[in-house]
Amino acid sequence: MNIEFSTSSMLQSPVIVDTDAGTATLTYKKSGKDYTYQAPDPSTFAADLKSCIASDASVGSFISQAFKQGRLVEVTV
Repeated sequence: MNIEFSTSSMLQSPVIVDTDAGTATLTYKKSGKDYTYQAPDPSTFAADLKSCIASDASVGSFISQAFKQGRLVEVTV
C-alpha cells in the first residue's frame, strides 16, 4: 500500500507499506535512496501514519517516534 503525503522535510512521498512482508519503505530526500525497515505491526503502523497525515502532523516526527518506539526497525543484512 502506498501512503501519500503532501510535505515532509525529510521524506519523499509515498511511504510504501507491505503488510504481507511486514515492511515499510521510505525514500529520504537528502539521499534520494529507498530504505526498507521491518514494521512489526504493519497494519497499525499504516493506520497511524494515515492518521498523522490526516491531522497535518509532521511525517518526519512520526517516523522518528516510530523508530524510538520500535514500530520501525532497521533491517540488518
